[in-house]
Amino acid sequence: MDYLFTLLILMVAVTTVVILAKRIASHTFKCKNCSEEFNISWTKVIVTEHSDNEYMLVCPCCKTKGWCTEQLTK
Repeated sequence: MDYLFTLLILMVAVTTVVILAKRIASHTFKCKNCSEEFNISWTKVIVTEHSDNEYMLVCPCCKTKGWCTEQLTK
């Protein structure tokens, strides 16, 4: 029975992470180098290094890797 409880907790945790990642991926990100705004996939949100509202991304416009700021939608 313990494994069922563990499995349930794991499923809830994974579902929560995916929902939050999809919500963050719906925002745009702004490159600090060229000010281009772009979107990323929810899977990239999960695996990318981030701090607060900044993510280490490669800008699709200028191809610079750097900290891009998450632009919150209104």
